[in-house]
Amino acid sequence: MEIIKYLAEVLAQNINISSTATRGLIKLAIRDQLGPFYQFSQITYDDLKKTIQEALRNRLKVLKIQNFEDLTSFLLKELKLNQSLITMSRL
Repeated sequence: MEIIKYLAEVLAQNINISSTATRGLIKLAIRDQLGPFYQFSQITYDDLKKTIQEALRNRLKVLKIQNFEDLTSFLLKELKLNQSLITMSRL
């Protein structure tokens, strides 16, 4: 899904790890939030928003990322600005 790739790139630039690792981190957060059988292709804007606010935020906190609150806010802003990527990946 394009939005996950995009958010992973943004996160990777901010915490200085690979985008592959951050993409995995986001996907694990989605699994935490929505369950192991939820299809990535069915994710909505609200699903991603809630995942960032809760599961991803918690994972960043556990990883001891110092500015996890700011990163969460920044990712939510990026999600809002680029939400069209969700629709594009369904076409």
